[in-house]
Amino acid sequence: MGMRLEGPKIENCVETNIRSEGLIKGVIQVPADGNPIIMLSDHGTIGGYPKIAVVISADYDRLTQLTPGSKIKFKLVELKEAENLYNLYEIETNNILNQIR
Repeated sequence: MGMRLEGPKIENCVETNIRSEGLIKGVIQVPADGNPIIMLSDHGTIGGYPKIAVVISADYDRLTQLTPGSKIKFKLVELKEAENLYNLYEIETNNILNQIR
């Protein structure tokens, strides 16, 4: 459902219990305890915590293969770069699939 992150707490500068709104796969929410949660494939459809970012689609498979205790580093990515990374990811995935067919 989700991946809870541990590390330096993120302090909310707004009310932590906001009106529920739609969630997408990879969104990062910050509940009142300050430990972010990344929503994975079986996440709920709505959530009421502030959302601070979304893991780009090209990195999602790598994220879900991490083991507990792994370190994660985030980087701001512009939309065009995210699109380019996804296109490369799609090409690599298709190449792998074609090799096993």
